[in-house]
Amino acid sequence: MLTLLVFQAALGGGPWCDAVVSWDPGAGGSPGYDHPEAATGPPTRMTGEGSEWPSVVSPFSPAWGMEDVVSIGIGGALTVRFSRPVTDDPENLHGIDLIVYGNPGFIDLAPPGGLCGGLFGGDGGTVEVSSDGTTWVAIPEAQADGGWPTLAWLDAGPYDTEAGTIPSDPTLAMPVDVAPADMEGYDWDDLLAIYGSAAGGTGIDLAPTGLQAISFVRLAVPADAFLAVEIDAVVDAGVWMPGDLDGDGLVGVDDLLAVIAAWGSHGGAADVDGDGYVGVNDLLAVLESWT
Repeated sequence: MLTLLVFQAALGGGPWCDAVVSWDPGAGGSPGYDHPEAATGPPTRMTGEGSEWPSVVSPFSPAWGMEDVVSIGIGGALTVRFSRPVTDDPENLHGIDLIVYGNPGFIDLAPPGGLCGGLFGGDGGTVEVSSDGTTWVAIPEAQADGGWPTLAWLDAGPYDTEAGTIPSDPTLAMPVDVAPADMEGYDWDDLLAIYGSAAGGTGIDLAPTGLQAISFVRLAVPADAFLAVEIDAVVDAGVWMPGDLDGDGLVGVDDLLAVIAAWGSHGGAADVDGDGYVGVNDLLAVLESWT
């Protein structure tokens, strides 16, 4: 059954898709994970809240709540839209313009310490982009649900039950010279060093598509696939407004509080001026960008 809709999220025009244009659930998707609006907004930071197993979202503890991800079954597709076009910009970090967040994770070979084994939950799926919602360009080899597992907090452990104070930046791309498959045997500290301030996901460079900007992304599961995929978020990896730490399109009191909460830490999203330290200069940068 094909479900057509336009779900406009009240997200203030942040750097993530904010509308669901169409959704075909396909066959064999995860029961209960049938809310396509879960793919709008930022990647999930806490999962399982209200259950017996609340957890930070980390590379060893992926988002699993029904409100966190949407499942796309075999033969299904989800089309989302950005209110502000995503542009091809070679100045973006690692040249990446778009990031798709699924819910893969690393097998922990030494729980609860976080020693990387292979990936689980990376179920594939295809990615297509469009400037007008009519003409589509496929992104070869990009997996909708199979990139880097999500890291939500830079100062939380792999299975912490409470949120950290230093959020990762979901608009920052992961390095392109390493892959999740290369992480086997890496411990938690090694893994954090690879992530830096980034949050993971599948990074996509729009340059090979020949499109200067796109507003639509279609995530699909081929009819001959074996597994359904889960999608958490689709994010513009372009440069965002300085000081907008929560990505709501505004710089205000929540962003100020985020800097204060991360005071004295090294790096992270709260390091607005990029000097490697969260302090008075970052506070002043937020105040200068106040909206």
